[in-house]
Amino acid sequence: MTTVHGLEEELAAEIAEVAQDCRLTLDEPPRVASAGVYVRGPWALCLAMNFGLRCASRILCEVIEADARSLDDVYAQVERLNWPSFFRIDKTFMVTASSSDNFIKAPALTLKIKDAIVDSFRRQTRERPSVEKDAPQVRVMARYHRGQISVSLDTTGIPLSARGYRVASHDAPLGELLAAGLVRMTGWSRLCRELRQEKPQKVFFSRVSESAKEGRKIPTQITLTPELIDPMCGTGTFAIEAALQLLNRHPQLERKHFAYEWLEIVPQHTLKQVEYIRRTLRAQEISLLDAFSKISFYKTHALGQSQRPDSVAPPLLCRDKDVTAIAAARRNAEAAGVSKLIYFEKGDLSQLTTTHDSGLLVMNPPYGVRLGEEEALKSFYKLIGDTLKKNCRGWQAWVLAGNETLAGQVGLRATRRKKIFNGGLECLWLQYVLF
Repeated sequence: MTTVHGLEEELAAEIAEVAQDCRLTLDEPPRVASAGVYVRGPWALCLAMNFGLRCASRILCEVIEADARSLDDVYAQVERLNWPSFFRIDKTFMVTASSSDNFIKAPALTLKIKDAIVDSFRRQTRERPSVEKDAPQVRVMARYHRGQISVSLDTTGIPLSARGYRVASHDAPLGELLAAGLVRMTGWSRLCRELRQEKPQKVFFSRVSESAKEGRKIPTQITLTPELIDPMCGTGTFAIEAALQLLNRHPQLERKHFAYEWLEIVPQHTLKQVEYIRRTLRAQEISLLDAFSKISFYKTHALGQSQRPDSVAPPLLCRDKDVTAIAAARRNAEAAGVSKLIYFEKGDLSQLTTTHDSGLLVMNPPYGVRLGEEEALKSFYKLIGDTLKKNCRGWQAWVLAGNETLAGQVGLRATRRKKIFNGGLECLWLQYVLF
């Protein structure tokens, strides 16, 4: 299962959760790899992961992993497979390959694997399948790394990151998959799962390292509360993904078609479980009304705050100084069906204030990737730090900083940091505990 570099641990945890929710058993614990996670389990697990995962891009079925020292070795390993048993001759296919080897380039690797598949069909059926580069029914994914070739079949098709709710755009929108993983990393998803319990207990975030606490009055455990602010919301992706997690609503659950439908290797009895898996996941969603009720119950019984369900305000705040961004965020939230959980307001970052004693603040400020932009952004990152120190005491803030230089301008010591790739850019997901 593929994901963004840096979100592998979150994906592994989510895989275990979805398997548990669907009453499916993994053959072994998820194994983290670079930009992906390996799992073994029944075919029904493949279907459940396609419907249920938020932090994955594609669910791949590996058909071969073998030593290969040259392109001829790659050809031999791929051609010997029984490709007509994987997909029918009337299905179009394409190959997408990557290589970390300087002597085996990706274009040559792609062509060699395509030839091997075609020749395997010719040898066994005397016919050849058609290659389709734009919209293939079958996508073959290959990776060459340190003398090993791995070839997989894509069971997903359109990537899971395409949620379908982004009907309005704005400058440099944050990807849905990345936003979902970053929100999970704050502990928000743990809080959401606890809120679904009959008698939810107080949830803590306890991943502040010992070295970060030296000489500072940072608590070992930070209480998680159901309030989340994005003061630079753009198209609202952070808040929308947080709201979907709060409702336990899986964004691909109503999707009609996946690539596994074109594969011959998926057993027919497994395909008959599609509706069962859908019903199982759908039954665990909570309604908007229940969400407010559960937030009220958690605040009253776990946090000791008196709160009636009819007095609970929307737990999520989308804020931006640009009215067009606010309008885009609102439209996207409405398309996702979560707008009632989000309050939208126009406002400058420097004027941000919090109305609760604690909560989560997430933001994706500009990175300054063009020449000269980074220098201009230094004062803005200093403003971020000043605003957090002055107006957000008791909260934990998470900032997706473009690089170490900009992060240093915040003027606060990060209590946790994680390297994350946003597209091709290496960024830092930084936690600041504000006490």
